[in-house]
Amino acid sequence: MKILTLHCDYIKFKPLKKALKAPEELSKEREKEIEVKEPLVVLTAVEKGDNADILKQMVSAVATTAKEVKAKNIVLYPYAHLSANLGAPELALEMLKKADEALSEGKSLKVTRAPFGYYKEFELKCKGHPLSELSKSFGADGKVVEEKYDYTKLLREVSKSKLDTSKLKENDHRIIGQKLDLFSFSELAPGMVFWHNNGWIIYQELLKYWREEHQKAGYQEISTPQVLDKKLWQISGHWEKYKENIFLTKYEGRDFAVKPMNCPGGMLVYKSRPKSYKDLPLKIAELGTVHRQELSGVLAGLFRVIKFTQDDAHLYCIEEQLEEEIAKIMDLIDKVYSKFGLTYHTELSTRPEKRIGDDKLWDKAEGILENVLKKKKMKFKVNAGDGAFYGPKIDFHIKDSLGRTWQCGTIQLDFAMPERFELEYVTKDNKTARPIMLHRVVYGAIERFIGILLEHLNGNLPVWLAPIQARVINFTDRNTKACEKIIAELRKEIPNLRLDTDFKSTTINDKVRDAEMQRIPYIIVIGDKEEESKTIAVRERGNAKPKFKVKLDSFIKK
Repeated sequence: MKILTLHCDYIKFKPLKKALKAPEELSKEREKEIEVKEPLVVLTAVEKGDNADILKQMVSAVATTAKEVKAKNIVLYPYAHLSANLGAPELALEMLKKADEALSEGKSLKVTRAPFGYYKEFELKCKGHPLSELSKSFGADGKVVEEKYDYTKLLREVSKSKLDTSKLKENDHRIIGQKLDLFSFSELAPGMVFWHNNGWIIYQELLKYWREEHQKAGYQEISTPQVLDKKLWQISGHWEKYKENIFLTKYEGRDFAVKPMNCPGGMLVYKSRPKSYKDLPLKIAELGTVHRQELSGVLAGLFRVIKFTQDDAHLYCIEEQLEEEIAKIMDLIDKVYSKFGLTYHTELSTRPEKRIGDDKLWDKAEGILENVLKKKKMKFKVNAGDGAFYGPKIDFHIKDSLGRTWQCGTIQLDFAMPERFELEYVTKDNKTARPIMLHRVVYGAIERFIGILLEHLNGNLPVWLAPIQARVINFTDRNTKACEKIIAELRKEIPNLRLDTDFKSTTINDKVRDAEMQRIPYIIVIGDKEEESKTIAVRERGNAKPKFKVKLDSFIKK
C-alpha cells in the first residue's frame, strides 16, 4: 500500500462519472460536491498482496501524522496513480472501508471517504510546513532467499520505455528534453536525471554563472559528504520530521542517512575552526546534491525528482548585519532572475503552528524580514503559518510564460539551528556569542529551474546557455573544404564556441529545418556564392530569412 498525505487548508471533490463497471453505490449526499476544511488528505493506492497487517501499519501512520499536524479531519481519497501494482478493486474498496472504521474509532478523528470507482474533479490547497507532504509505503517483511536471475530477461524488463507525449503540451520540458537530446530517465533510478551531453552543458553553464556571481558577492564555496551519521539528523531535527523521506543505510553497525538537506553539513564546517566577530558575516555556499524519498506516482520530469542539487548558502551574521545581508541576497536573486527575463512576486511566510524557538525570537525575526521588504519598497503578501519550523522566510515565486508560479528562491532567518548546534563566535570584548543564520537559495533545485527555463523559453535558450551555439552547413559536397576553413577560423577566434556541422548528403532545406528544430541560435551556410565572395550566409534563430554576404570577421565580433 502506498499513501501520500497532504495537510491542507481545504479539499473539494465531486464524482463525475463511473471509472469502473461496478463502482460503490452512493447516497444522494455523496453525489454532490463535498468540501472538508483543515483536513489531512490521504491519497491511497491499495496494492496486490495488501492485508490486515499492512492496513494496521497504514492506519497507525495516518493517525500519527494527524496528531503531529493537529488535524481532526481525515479524507481518505482513492488514488490509483501512486502505484503500478494495484490490487483488485474489491480489495481496494474493502481496505478503504476498514481504514475508515479504524480511524473513526474513539471519535477523535472525523473521517470522510471519497467515492470509490468514479472519475472525480478535486481542488485542494496544500499547506507549506515540513509535514504538509509526506509519502509512505507499507508492505510485509519478506524472507531472504537465494537469488536466481536471467540477465537477458532483466535487460528486457529495464529497457528504456518511450515517453508518452499524448497528454503533454508541446512546450512540456520532457518533450523539449527529448527533441534536443538533453536528458532521460530510467526505472533503474526513479526520479533521478540522466544528463546527456547537451543537457549537461546547460547545467554546467548555469553553475558557471552562479559561481561568477557568488564570487563577486564574497561567498566561499564548500562541498560536504552525501552520507552522514544518523546522530547529525537527530541534532538538526530532520530525523524527527523527515525520517520517512530519508534514504537510510548502515556501516559497521551504525545508522547513516543519505542527506536530504545541506544545512547540517555546512554547520559542521562552521564548527571546525574558532570564529571571531571579524569573520562575520561569513557567507558559505554549496551546490549540494540531496536525495529525498518520493512515491513514483508523484514524480514529474525535472519538476519533482528524488535526486537534485540545490544552490544552498548559509550566512552567519551578527544581528546588526542581518538587514543589510538580507537586502544583498534580494538584489542577487533579482539580478539572476532578470538575466532570464523571469518576473516574480514575494511572500512573507510567518511562524507555523509546529515550530521550535521562543515566540519573542519569532517576533524579532518576522519584524526584521518585514522591515527589509518595506525598506526596499517590495510588494509582498503575508503567507501566515507557512514558515520553516526554525524560522520565518521570504519566498520568491517565479512566473513563467504559461502564467504558472514556481517557488524557487527563499531567504530563511534562523535563530534556532545555531542554538541546537552550539555555534559560537568571539565578540569584541572577548566573550562568546551565537551567530544568527540565514538560509537561502536562488535557483532552488537546479533540475527544476532548468525545467522552468525550457518551458518558459520553449527551448530557445540564450546563446550563452545553448548547447550548440552555431552550426555550419555545406550547400553541396563541393563546399565542404570551404566550410572546414570557416570552422578553423571560428575555433581560432572563439575557442569556447560550441560549434557543430551538418555535411550530410541531403537537401539544404532538410539541414536548415533540422537545425531549427534543435533551436540552434546561428546557422551558417556556405555555398558557391559564399565561396566566391568569401562571405557567409547566416540565419539567426527566430528570423525566417538568412542574411547574405556577411563578413566572417563581423560575425565573429558580434
